[in-house]
Amino acid sequence: MSYFFDTAVNIEGNKKLRTPQIEAYIKIREYFNQPDNKEALVVLPTGTGKSGLISIAPYGVSNKRVLIITPGLVTKDSIRKTQEVLEDNFWVNCDVIFNSKDIPVVNEYLQDISDEHLFASHIVYSNIHRVSSKRETSLISRVPQDFFDFIIIDEAHHAPAQSWREVLGYFREAKILHVTGTPYRGDNQEIPGEKIHETPLSEVMKNNYVKWLRKETVNAHELYFSIKENEEVKLSKEEVLAFKDKEWIEKSVALSEECSKDVIEYSILKLNELKKLSSKVPHKILAVGCSISHAEDLYHWYKEKGLNSIIVHSEMSLDELRRAFRNIENHQCDVVISVNMLMEGYDHKYLSILAIFRPYRSINAFAQVVGRILRAIPDDEITAFEIDNNGLVIFHEEIGLNTMWNVFQKEVDRAKRGSIREYTFSDREYIERENSLASVNSEGAFISNKDSYLDDIDFNELFERKRAEINALVSENINKIIQSGVDLPLDVLENLKDSLVEREIREAAKLIDPELIEKRPAQARKMMRQILSTRIQDEVANLLIENGIDEKGSELYHVFNRCIPNLKTTDVNDGIVVRFINSKLSKIYGAVKDRDNKTLLKSIGALAGILEEVKRVIR
Repeated sequence: MSYFFDTAVNIEGNKKLRTPQIEAYIKIREYFNQPDNKEALVVLPTGTGKSGLISIAPYGVSNKRVLIITPGLVTKDSIRKTQEVLEDNFWVNCDVIFNSKDIPVVNEYLQDISDEHLFASHIVYSNIHRVSSKRETSLISRVPQDFFDFIIIDEAHHAPAQSWREVLGYFREAKILHVTGTPYRGDNQEIPGEKIHETPLSEVMKNNYVKWLRKETVNAHELYFSIKENEEVKLSKEEVLAFKDKEWIEKSVALSEECSKDVIEYSILKLNELKKLSSKVPHKILAVGCSISHAEDLYHWYKEKGLNSIIVHSEMSLDELRRAFRNIENHQCDVVISVNMLMEGYDHKYLSILAIFRPYRSINAFAQVVGRILRAIPDDEITAFEIDNNGLVIFHEEIGLNTMWNVFQKEVDRAKRGSIREYTFSDREYIERENSLASVNSEGAFISNKDSYLDDIDFNELFERKRAEINALVSENINKIIQSGVDLPLDVLENLKDSLVEREIREAAKLIDPELIEKRPAQARKMMRQILSTRIQDEVANLLIENGIDEKGSELYHVFNRCIPNLKTTDVNDGIVVRFINSKLSKIYGAVKDRDNKTLLKSIGALAGILEEVKRVIR
């Protein structure tokens, strides 16, 4: 076996892990335990614990080493912070691994890493460029084809398809897991791999894993357009549409100083309101501009209103980006202005207001930028969840984003959408906008629209109790040494104490590992039963709401009374549909109490098909 099979881990029953992480892990392990299964896709929304899932995914799956590939600097740094001991180590802080000496050997692939360190690694992580480069220093130039047997690709949709084909072709025998918050690629090709799990955003929002989400749009009572050929004439939107298209209007509004300032003023108003209600939380605005020149103007316009801003864009050097992110982390700004940089993997939880100053045509890009404000602020830092974890999206009514919002809100299957040409904005276009676009006069700004997105064994307690027992035992032994009259310096006593603690932990691990391994199937079964029950209830509620059916009404009695025995006219709609689904599952897989882990997993997978059947029945 290998390190990832030999090391006892606390996953299925771990209360410090989130349900989507545990559910995805169980499906990953079950999927790859079938020899013919080679490539899988898991979708987890931003803020749900994607980096944590990547850290636990190899256990019970990998027989050799693991390669984690990221598309760029920011995402790679997110993995580094999760896994490296000197950072916020996930395995330790979440009690995934009992003994700190069992933490895997993790190395970033850099061209100067020694063969000794590379070959001693359990996990190697790197961005795609260092792995697939044609240079002699690339990873695939230094290791044999069977060096890794499990490859995890984080946010694969950003890299050119050719880069991935080269890497996966080289390590052709390895199992491959794609993990993403966005199940479609930047080049409009679907990410490969069989989708084995997707957690919907609505589910994690209901469970407060991420911020709630709402939007407010800014408009003007009077909005006029002037074109260069006849600057004296003010035209209404309707008059402009007679000779210009919708895209021209949206770009004109987006690049308009007056319209931008309307959005700026409202975003500042909402930030001040937030800080007044919760003064200890360093809430910030994320402003998304059209171009670098536009971002520089936004910087000055926010500065005119007394707010400090930091600009991040794709043309900054790595040192400049690191310096900017460090200043953001140290709360040296009120506003983060981003251009052509979605900051995927950047986890600044205090981005609470999103001010969008550009139109989007691609739901892909829109969803990714909204995801930047979804990460929840921990309970111990906030005044109230409703205040501090209530993300707000602000944009101008006339830049065409209401359609994007509506699609995003309904959680359509964006992977199936066709190729869409995204709006592009060059610095030249922004600087020369008066020659090609309208100047826009905005008078009487107002908020035009508001909308809302919507225990058989406790291993953690076991770990804490065992640690307390060990510390008490060691302290007792040290006290006996002191009381015996042996004169030892304090530093020697401390070293002795550390050695005793380490020895006792190692002995405890030997005793506790079989219990963990033995209990994991039972804990997994309990977790899957809970997931199945919760998923049925949530999906039924969503289905009824989408079809305009009162959950607590009883009109569905007449639809289902022939197929559900002992149904009463007073039974409520949601209960009726839940009973129908459970009956269908029982006919296929037997009573839930008699289902084993694999059958429970199949039950969860069968839900989508049964829900489609329910939709057809109730229409």
